[in-house]
Amino acid sequence: MASAYTPETRRDRITNQWVAFAPSRSGRPKHTTAEPDATPGHESPPVEGCPFCPGHEEMLPSIRWELDAADSPLPWQTRVVPNKYSALSPDRPAQDQTCGLYQSRASRGRQEVIIETPHHYQSLTDLSVPQVDAVLQTYLERYRTIRRRDTDLIPVLFRNHGASAGASIAHPHSQLIAPDFPPPLIQREEDAARARYDELGRCPYCVMIEEELTAEARLVRTDEDFVVFVPYAAEVPYEMWILPRTHAPEFGRLTAPKREVLARTLRDVLGRLWARLDDPDYNFFVRTALDYDPDEAPHLHWSLRIRPRTTVQAGYEQATGLRINPSIPERDAAVLRDDT
Repeated sequence: MASAYTPETRRDRITNQWVAFAPSRSGRPKHTTAEPDATPGHESPPVEGCPFCPGHEEMLPSIRWELDAADSPLPWQTRVVPNKYSALSPDRPAQDQTCGLYQSRASRGRQEVIIETPHHYQSLTDLSVPQVDAVLQTYLERYRTIRRRDTDLIPVLFRNHGASAGASIAHPHSQLIAPDFPPPLIQREEDAARARYDELGRCPYCVMIEEELTAEARLVRTDEDFVVFVPYAAEVPYEMWILPRTHAPEFGRLTAPKREVLARTLRDVLGRLWARLDDPDYNFFVRTALDYDPDEAPHLHWSLRIRPRTTVQAGYEQATGLRINPSIPERDAAVLRDDT
């Protein structure tokens, strides 16, 4: 199958990222024999030394918010706690200090940990769709709270799965970090998206969705509400983007019915990674408009982006900022669809 693809370099004109694809470097991955729905629930008593397990509350700085486990023996469904080792403080004034070429400021913002389940060994692919929906409900609760209370902070939601993805505690959790300035990478993408909007007269992400639905080669999954595809210029093998099919710049406006559909979509595509790639480490993050009131953002479209950690950035990539992807999006999408 690898012979059907030739090396090429592609550019994503929204992210402005150039990626060189070298499909001869990697072959089709080995599939696991089990399907994600066959995975045991991994329910277990609290693990000694884990601060996120029930009964270990003395190890936490505090409990900021909980989602109750209605009609369940569980003490809670999800729990939100401050990051014990936060690099940001909500109380520090953000005043710049300049000395020659160098500039510094107090690190102001908020950091929270979202504990996704009371069970230490229960990953998102082990959870039911309603349980994944509870995680998304918690994302939105904390995201909206910070946006409304601290209007100058920019919340970024992300999840690290596995040691190579940066997860230092095995208990399933996500994080929210909200600095008081626009993250440069997000700002650059928004600027590029506005430039593409000026060229096209339409949201470039909506155009992207239409092109992916037409081409089909990079599609992984689609329904009436969401589309999932391997991006044309994917930076890593098996990268996936989940986007709402209707124009929506801001994640915080997601309704409960659409949130439930997203839960089913997210569980499904993470299950595909588990089943097709033998549960790789990965990061995912929510990319949303920097402005919480997105009426003036016709060029933006929120997304949830999943990036497996199957490769390592080497010297060339670190020296140049250019990426080499040892696969090719069309083949990756076929694997994730299980086109055999």
